[in-house]
Amino acid sequence: MDQNLYNIAVAASGAGIGWFVKVVWDAVRELQDDLKELERDLHINYVAKDDYRQDIVEIKNMVKQIFDKLDRKADK
Repeated sequence: MDQNLYNIAVAASGAGIGWFVKVVWDAVRELQDDLKELERDLHINYVAKDDYRQDIVEIKNMVKQIFDKLDRKADK
């Protein structure tokens, strides 16, 4: 009788641990899939740092030209 109780306890704990491991494994797989999708969409939705810097330099040059024109107009 004691051996049967021991076997049942080991089987129940093994089933519980197996279920927990499966849940964690599925969660990790889902996170990996989400990460792959994010990496795929990253290049579409966000601007690269170098491109952003180049655009900012262009905008600053355009604003400088506008201010220079305004200064020349104010001097006249």
